[in-house]
Amino acid sequence: MMLNVRDDFPVLKRIINDKPIVYLDSACMSLKPRQVVEAMNEYYVQYPACGGRSIHRLGEEASHAYEASREKFARFLNAAEPEECIWTRNATESLNIVAASVRLPKDAKLVTTTLEHHSGSLPFVERAKRDNLEIEVVEAKPDGTFDMDDWKNAIDSRTKLVSVVHSSNVTGTVAPLKEIVEIAHDRGALVMADDAQYAPHHPLDVQDFDVDFSAISVHKMCGPSGMGVLYGKLDLLKDMDMFLVGGDTVADVRYENGQIIPEYLPPPEKFEAGLQNYAGAIGAGAAAEYLQSLGMHEIEKHERALLARAINELQSMDEITIFGGDNIDIKTGLVAFLVSTVETAHDVATFLNDSHNVMVRSGAHCVHPFHYQHGIPPSKGTNRASFYLYNNQHDVDTFIQAMRELIAASS
Repeated sequence: MMLNVRDDFPVLKRIINDKPIVYLDSACMSLKPRQVVEAMNEYYVQYPACGGRSIHRLGEEASHAYEASREKFARFLNAAEPEECIWTRNATESLNIVAASVRLPKDAKLVTTTLEHHSGSLPFVERAKRDNLEIEVVEAKPDGTFDMDDWKNAIDSRTKLVSVVHSSNVTGTVAPLKEIVEIAHDRGALVMADDAQYAPHHPLDVQDFDVDFSAISVHKMCGPSGMGVLYGKLDLLKDMDMFLVGGDTVADVRYENGQIIPEYLPPPEKFEAGLQNYAGAIGAGAAAEYLQSLGMHEIEKHERALLARAINELQSMDEITIFGGDNIDIKTGLVAFLVSTVETAHDVATFLNDSHNVMVRSGAHCVHPFHYQHGIPPSKGTNRASFYLYNNQHDVDTFIQAMRELIAASS
């Protein structure tokens, strides 16, 4: 059974050049349902005050809504404690916090992959450079999968931190996270999962995966932009170094004998310095609640049905090369592809947009190493059509028709 939620997304009613829009760029930024917008507007209209700082009625209402949203997100992830969910600006900030702040021995080794978004690799590359640590890169196959023997060889007794993308934003393939976590934990390493693409589309139970850290971008899961979540096991968060310091991170700052002596709060306040994005957090909670009301398994099934139809049609076109394989059971709802008769991915995206209001992503998707690994210059790039809960069969058919027209015009 397909989901029927399009009325919740007002932008889908837009008509451009006498045609409706076909939005297939949710892997970059999802559309926002009215329920999320209304929750944020309620903050701005009813209690637009400082949470946590002011004890008057509006401040207390803001504080309550802010922390209630943290609890909603903790339920969404099945975190053991709400305090394990840290509000950040995006998954990039979440990944940087872990890369910069986890305490590591001087001879530690880090492990990452060629399939990571730049935000999932560069913070760890920079940490390795900063502390003169070894970093090993596990190469992904062209279909976006990994050879588990490569993981077993890469994660050794010196490895202390692994950064792995749970679901690739290029190939859509889902990594065998449980197996990677098991190998890492057996050898004394922590695992940082980039769940920016996984969390919006699949059930994510952080306790079941036993992952140590998880990074999430709320703007990819029907929530507001400029909001992210860092999940971390509470004992690990307590042990990490500070990332930012200042207002709202302190229990007290004493002044004794000419010295400023801070006493810092535990998580989550430890990592939430300064005035927070209260409306964004409230919107994030509303987004988590909205997705749970639909059921993550239902969202997963809906997307895979659309993806199967799209891949089946694209595979019938000789001019198209698909990345990420066709195993729908280990894929998130996106497909990346090359068109042999068109010079660059940007040219493909421009044609689809101008001819049919079909909106796809073009470029290297912030995953240059994977493109270089497979001989694709980032300047040429690939195209990515990504499906979400509000897309339907008509969207897929319009996309396929536009692709056929593109190939006919460029051959």
